Amino acid sequence: MNPKPYESISKLLLIAFSFLVISFVFGYHWMILKNYSQNTSNMIISAIERLNDLPSKGEEEKSRRFRDITEILASGERSFLIVDGKNRPVFWSFLPVEDDPAASLEVYKNTGISPLIYSDGPTERRLYYIPDDLTDKIKYYPLLLVGSILLTAFITWYLYMFMRRNEKQSIWIAMSKETAHQLGTPLTSLKGWREYLSELGKENDSLNAVEEGLRDDVERISIIVDRFSKISSEHDFTMCDLKAILNRCADYISRRVTLDPERITISKELSDVPNIYANSVLIEWTVENLLKNAIESLKPDRKGTVILKMFDEKNKIVIEVHDNGTGIGSSIRKKVFDTGFTTKKRGWGLGLSLAKKVIEQYHNGSLFIKETGSEGSVFRIELNKFI
Repeated sequence: MNPKPYESISKLLLIAFSFLVISFVFGYHWMILKNYSQNTSNMIISAIERLNDLPSKGEEEKSRRFRDITEILASGERSFLIVDGKNRPVFWSFLPVEDDPAASLEVYKNTGISPLIYSDGPTERRLYYIPDDLTDKIKYYPLLLVGSILLTAFITWYLYMFMRRNEKQSIWIAMSKETAHQLGTPLTSLKGWREYLSELGKENDSLNAVEEGLRDDVERISIIVDRFSKISSEHDFTMCDLKAILNRCADYISRRVTLDPERITISKELSDVPNIYANSVLIEWTVENLLKNAIESLKPDRKGTVILKMFDEKNKIVIEVHDNGTGIGSSIRKKVFDTGFTTKKRGWGLGLSLAKKVIEQYHNGSLFIKETGSEGSVFRIELNKFI
């Protein structure tokens, strides 16, 4: 369902408002700092000039006053530089260009602040200073502030999406567990009826066919219940023969899914691979889901082909399901593994979601769409040889 027009407008307005708020915080903060720094600078310049212009009784007092001014600047961690009559550095503190008095002198001259001059006969000293450098010291702070806001927003959004995804997944897992529980009672009853029919079949041959059909269906329902129960249980791994599992999956799909040999073919290309520790029930379920999805994606106007492959690749065992179906549209490609997402009129949207959980969370492997297009799709499973 497409979002309503006013919903899109509301989102744009919210983004614009957020941008304006951040811009206001940035600008207002910078303006306050600049004004504060300028006012502080004017006060310090005025105080120094008045102190320097006070009447003095002799050169000794002027020299002491000059030293007092430098001590005040040094104690306040202000930047200053004293040079002689030939602009040779004599003494400095907190230079704007660290460890470079000559380059710093040019910076002082560009500030527009007149130096204090002390002359004692042939000796001349000039005091250059920067009364307040607060703006320079924190010039990157507004950017840091905006970055912090954006980072906080991103972390909040990520945690929200993570919690939402986990909550949604937990609901479906709980439903799977409850489904297995609810099916358990009627399944037990069906097993009892099957045994009863088996006994009756000893006296009436016509009931044997009914008992055999019921037996197959009961066994299949038992497998389904077992799969649902294992989704929410602890890992139950045993040494598994993947080739046997995949052969069983392909054979079952070929028998149970209505296939027209003239229209649909299922082939296997299974290499010999080492046995691995895995949950055979869930692996089988996952592969069956991929095979069913591949068959459902086939085009009705041409012969469909589904290929189940397995082979070694470095430290991984790879399982691929190829089809020449309709492919997956780019608009839904990222959603196919989302819990509850389905393009079918009848379906829970659980198959691929639980398959991904089985492979990635239970077996520390990966399940993804290797490629898709108008000529078909390839779903790829990668399992570690060593867990």
